[in-house]
Amino acid sequence: MKFEMKSSAAAIGLIVGSVMATMAFAAGTDWEAPKDADRYTSLEKPTPASIAAGKKVYEKYCLLCHGEQGKGNGASSGSLNIKPADFTDKARMKAQSDGAIAYKIVVGRGPMPSWGPVLQEPEVWNVINYIRTFSK
Repeated sequence: MKFEMKSSAAAIGLIVGSVMATMAFAAGTDWEAPKDADRYTSLEKPTPASIAAGKKVYEKYCLLCHGEQGKGNGASSGSLNIKPADFTDKARMKAQSDGAIAYKIVVGRGPMPSWGPVLQEPEVWNVINYIRTFSK
């Protein structure tokens, strides 16, 4: 099933229904997306074109906190009460489905903004393809 951030009632229901669960996490705890998010898969294959497009999205929206190499050590990371995700952590990245990562990008939590209103669906999948290159 396609993760439709702008138009899908199911995705909106997932977001609204999960806000309370998301807010229940205290600062500093590990952030797990709802299990329902795992059913969403990308239709954007990790091609060189997709990864290049994802890099542009990353540089515009993610780099400041997650850093140039995806280690969670961007220029703004020091001022955040929750450390940004380290995309170089192979075990952590392997354990997360694309749908779970998309959920986190779209919904946000704490210092992680909700990018759902800003990014188009292909941009989300492309940036996921790009950030996965950090853990290869």
